[in-house]
This record gives sequence, structure tokens and C-alpha cells, in this order.
Amino acid sequence: MKSTAQPCLFLGSVDKPERGDILKLKEKWRYKMIIQSTHVWIDDCLQPAQLEIADGLIQAILPYGEKQPDHDYQDLWILPGFIDIHTHGWNRCEAGKPTLEAMRRWQKHMPEEGVTAFLATTATQSQRQNEQALPVLREAIEAPGEGAEILGINMEGNFISHQFHGAQDLYTIVKPDPEVLLHYQDLAGGHIMTVTCAVEFDEDYAFVKTAAAHHIRVSCGHSGASFDQVKDAVAAGATGITHCGNGMRPFHHRNPGIFGAALNLDELYAEVIGDGIHVHFETAHLIGTMKGADKLILVTDSAECKDDPAAAQYRREGAFRLPDGTLFGSALYVNQGVDNLHRKARLPLVTAIHAATINPARYLGVADRKGSLEAGKDADLVVCDENIQLQAVFCKGVRQA
Repeated sequence: MKSTAQPCLFLGSVDKPERGDILKLKEKWRYKMIIQSTHVWIDDCLQPAQLEIADGLIQAILPYGEKQPDHDYQDLWILPGFIDIHTHGWNRCEAGKPTLEAMRRWQKHMPEEGVTAFLATTATQSQRQNEQALPVLREAIEAPGEGAEILGINMEGNFISHQFHGAQDLYTIVKPDPEVLLHYQDLAGGHIMTVTCAVEFDEDYAFVKTAAAHHIRVSCGHSGASFDQVKDAVAAGATGITHCGNGMRPFHHRNPGIFGAALNLDELYAEVIGDGIHVHFETAHLIGTMKGADKLILVTDSAECKDDPAAAQYRREGAFRLPDGTLFGSALYVNQGVDNLHRKARLPLVTAIHAATINPARYLGVADRKGSLEAGKDADLVVCDENIQLQAVFCKGVRQA
């Protein structure tokens, strides 16, 4: 990711700053620059434009060539920064057993995937482990570090089905309990943004209703729920589907179940792991076609073994697996996933890009500052070629990769 950047206004250049420079920028927000390209993602298409950036925000979108740019990216693409709402870890950094140092390493890595914001995702584990992890995640969120922003927490456990637990710990699964969720939310300082639930075990949908009332999104997953049970959960406030096609009862033409509900209920956002392994690319095509450009969300569902050389023994046929063959995390980079959805799953470019940008932002309720290139939003940018190979990544106007 080399740059031939020209000097910016006030500070440095659009080349990646040194560590000390980044810390100064975070304190003073003085980083100003104008960049341009003939292919900037605005209003759901690539078009010539300039972006004026200052104070960590996109200050204005200008006609191409209107002002002298600090850097002209020519025909490279400038896209909104990618958002991964379902990632458990990377290279020995694990959201379920975090340290602040590990979280900082993870944040600094994420721009290498084009990710400028993400949710730290916990899996099913003991209540004690959750109680230990959540305050650390809270600290990492509330005292931001370099790299991608941790938007909040995704709790994929513990309120799931024993039958469809996948690689999650079978022995610490619990029935959906609103009081336990609120206890966790208190420990997390209000930063739990989404939680997975097997809604067939949620009596009177009290868990879903409580979560929704406290602004926690409920994603149906690791579940054998019927179509009607998911439909009722949506009426109670559920809004998402966790890694569609994985950890759920398979579709049947006489019993569409949770998979059929994911495809047919327009209210639901549906995650998809875009590696072609967790779901076949033709299945991803089906999911993406049914959900359209506005409700598909690309996720990695990556684990701490990703990019860890010591975990190579667990990687088989392109993903990480338990000895019995059960998948327990992808090796996918988000920029690869965007390209996969477009080229291998044959989805329109707008669907593939939205799946990693505006759709997760809308699902999480942060589209006022993330997910698209608009004046007033965070200057989270990906510069790439037509194959989504990264050339530069900016988090709030500061080059991080």
C-alpha cells in the first residue's frame, strides 16, 4: 500500500503517519486534506469527485478538480470504510477473553482488511467469563486507540440452541433471560449493540422485547425456529439473522423455518459469511438476491486463530475447523469478501458494497456518521482498485494502512 502523496495542509502528508503523529492528531484533530478520484462511491455509484477532509470528518464533497488536491488517486476507487459487525478476534486477540493490549493490536490490524469500524464479538462461555470480559471491552471502547473504531459489542452467546450450537460451547448455553442480558449490559457500560437469540426458547418473546426496549438489536441465530416463530420475534422487535445459512435448521419446502424467514421477511437484515465455504457462493447469491441491496450484511465471523501461524493446524479447506470438521471461523478479510460477493456470488456491485458499509451502519443505528461518503460523516475511507485490493485506508481522516 504505497502512496505518492503530496503534502497536506497543516500536518504531514497522506502517507501513513508515525505513531506519535497519530496520537497528536487524535488530540488536536488538525489533519486536513483534499483527495480526489474519478471513481468515488457517492449516491450508490462511482463518479468523479473531491473529498475535503478536516477534524476527522468529511467537510464537503466537491466536483472533481475544483480545488488543488493533496492527492489525486486518479482511477482508483474511493469507498466508505468497511464495517464488520461479527468478528470474534484476530491473531490471538479474542473478544471473549480480552486484554486491553490485545484489543489495541486488533484495532490496528483491522484497516489492513479495509475495516474502519467493528463490533467485538463474544461467543458462548460461562457467566464468569462474560463478567470478566465485558468491563475490558468497555474500557477498550471508551478509551479509543489507533486504527479501527470499536463501535460496541456483539454477544453471539449464550442464548442459543443446543441443537444448533455449531462450534459454540454446548455446556454454557442458557435459556434467553432478560435479566441476565441487562446485567451484562450494565457491565458493558451500555455498549452491547446486538445479541443472538434462539427465539424458539424465548417465552412470550420477553427477551426480544426487553432487548429492543434497551436499544439492543436481536439477531435470530443458532436456532431451529419455525418461520412463524421468527415472524413473531420480528413483531416483538427482532431485526437480524446471524450468519444466514449457518447454525440453523435447513430450509425445507414444507417447513421454511428460520432460513426461509431470513429470505422472506423484509424487516430482517441477514448476515452472510462471504468466503464461499460457510455458504456456497450460489447460496450467497440467493440470500443476496432475496435481501437486495439494503438488507444484506457481509461478516467474517473470524476467530482469534486468524493469521496466527500457531493455529495453522486448524485451517483446512480454507477455513478453521474443529477435529470433527465443524467450522469455527473464517480466514476471510473483509475486502476479499466484498469482491467475492460481487464476482463469485454474482451480486450487483451496489449490493456487495452496501453489505460492508451502509447496511451494517443502518442495522446498528450509526448511519448518521458511518457507512457512506457524505458531508458531516466520519472520514472513514477505503482506497482500492476494481478488485478491492487496498491501496490506502483512512480512519477519521488519518491514514492507518
